[in-house]
Amino acid sequence: MKGRTLKMVVPAIEPPYVNYVNFSDAAVTDKGYGPGVVMEILKEIGKRLNLTYEILPALGSTWGEYLNGSWTGAFGQLVRGEVDLLAGGAIMEYDRSVIADLTYPFQFEPTGIMIRSPEKYEDDTLLIVTEPFSWEVWVITAAVILISGVIFLVMTNIIRKVYEEMTVTPFESIWVFFSIFVQQGLPEQPRSWSCRVLVALWWLASITLSATFTGSLVALFAVDKTNVPFQNIDQLVRLVKQGKFEIVMDENSFTRTEMIARSKLPVYRDLWHEMIVNHKVKYVNGIARGVAFVRANPGYALLGPMATLNFYAYSDCKVILFNDGILPVYLSIPLVKNSIYSPYFSTKIREMVERGFTQKWIADYRSYVAMQKINECNSTTIGPKSYLDLKRAQGAFWVFLGGAGLGLALFVGEFIFKFFREKMTKHTKTTTVPPEVATVSANVAENSTSLDIPDEVLPSAPLPSEDGNWSLRRRNILNLSLDLSNIAN
Repeated sequence: MKGRTLKMVVPAIEPPYVNYVNFSDAAVTDKGYGPGVVMEILKEIGKRLNLTYEILPALGSTWGEYLNGSWTGAFGQLVRGEVDLLAGGAIMEYDRSVIADLTYPFQFEPTGIMIRSPEKYEDDTLLIVTEPFSWEVWVITAAVILISGVIFLVMTNIIRKVYEEMTVTPFESIWVFFSIFVQQGLPEQPRSWSCRVLVALWWLASITLSATFTGSLVALFAVDKTNVPFQNIDQLVRLVKQGKFEIVMDENSFTRTEMIARSKLPVYRDLWHEMIVNHKVKYVNGIARGVAFVRANPGYALLGPMATLNFYAYSDCKVILFNDGILPVYLSIPLVKNSIYSPYFSTKIREMVERGFTQKWIADYRSYVAMQKINECNSTTIGPKSYLDLKRAQGAFWVFLGGAGLGLALFVGEFIFKFFREKMTKHTKTTTVPPEVATVSANVAENSTSLDIPDEVLPSAPLPSEDGNWSLRRRNILNLSLDLSNIAN
């Protein structure tokens, strides 16, 4: 096994797995970063076994596919015995495992989705002060204010019967919690402990909401917000059906295309239908060209290896990569079938993965990309003289003017209401008829003894205790009639 020369083919340059083809330490010093995960693995195993690698040019497509009973591309060279291994991260699948020895996987990688970075979104609406909270939060807040007002009204009415509690109307009860929400003081504090606890907890909740509102509003004014057209593969497929997006894929990545075609999930079946039947797919030669195409054309989504796309997105602010990947796969290094090196390669790769060497090599390359000053994201731009201009702050002033206008309208309305109320009160007093006062003349008074009084009114036989009272009533009637007659004369 030791001291031999292995022939290999590099199907494609795909960072961070294959950054460049050079095993010398001088190349690392010259470029400032390593050759890639796969090249580092081959370099380490080559040192242990004293191996020499002979690099042959790739024939046809990069990785190749099974077409018309034979394999093309790099896998075709491996099947025909022209090379001993393929220097790259090959997707592990059954068809490939039949014609080649696939080593222990060195990386678990999903398929990433990359699009052109959308334009920055600035909210210059008239009601920008409502943007920090979603409409659900505003609706729930309004509902809680109303419910708390009803509870407070019921509590004060019940407690007032046994305790000297404040008196509030339904409107005043709701206004108490609205005042707390907008951080205003209360004209009168509740006296009972139950009402005090309710108001105190509302103050605590109001402080929390106020802090959240203030922080969100500051971030909204100071930071531009990016609106992405979709969040996941389901929404992307929906946009593809609507004709708003098309798919971009590497024409050499036959495996990922076959994974979409073979999937039984409805979302991938719909995606495959749009790609094949409606031709909403564009194939490019290589991931680099796919990134360049998406960067220059909005309305396209590139599907490719997540780690590779991550480095392009990391160094270029014109593209954006979604965090959630699709169609996860394992990557390995293919060797010729029944190779004597397959067990040793798998054992050493497993040791490197478990000890974190593969992740270290990926992190080193990411650090190198982050330090580069050649990308547009690190370019210096001249910002405005102030963070908040009138265009972005106009919403607050419109709210202020709206509040002032509403206050003036209520001010005039209160006087109008008072005027009509006084007018209605005067009208009610003038239409009220005073009760008539009956007068008794002297002649009637003198003949009062001859008045016909029903028997049920006059007692047939006055009781001794009632005789005095009855005489007293008659004298009072006579005196009243005499006084009225004198006034009349």
